[in-house]
Amino acid sequence: MAEDWIVLDVAERRKNWWVVGYFTTICVAVAVAVAVSAGSGVLWWVFSIAGAWIMAIGYIINRGYGRTLVTPEGIFTFNGVLGGKVIRWADVVDIEKRHHTARSSSWWDLRVTVTSGSSLAIPGAFTSKLNDEKFDAKLALLHQYWRQANR
Repeated sequence: MAEDWIVLDVAERRKNWWVVGYFTTICVAVAVAVAVSAGSGVLWWVFSIAGAWIMAIGYIINRGYGRTLVTPEGIFTFNGVLGGKVIRWADVVDIEKRHHTARSSSWWDLRVTVTSGSSLAIPGAFTSKLNDEKFDAKLALLHQYWRQANR
């Protein structure tokens, strides 16, 4: 088997940038509301909101531009500025589609459980759709490589 990349396509990355825009708008609105309100500690709140925004934007951008190289030897993840990991197929215990929920949204991602028991997210594979064919194809690709490596 040759190498395959797991990445978000252009439409999925564009949607990710819309999330950045919405989140930024909310953070700016909250920061302005706090700054306009009278009271002590306003500057502390504005810097706290800005810090939370920076961490969240880093996560969202890495989620959108992270990618994974799948080879017969293993999985190589690339998370942009956060670095990457190498996972050999011999260390893989399980590959699963995991569902997450928040107050107003839900999403799925792919996670690899390794022999140490830790669970690692696969960059380039997440969706907010219940039945997403592209997402399911990425899961099937990982299972196919894993089965081939265990023969």
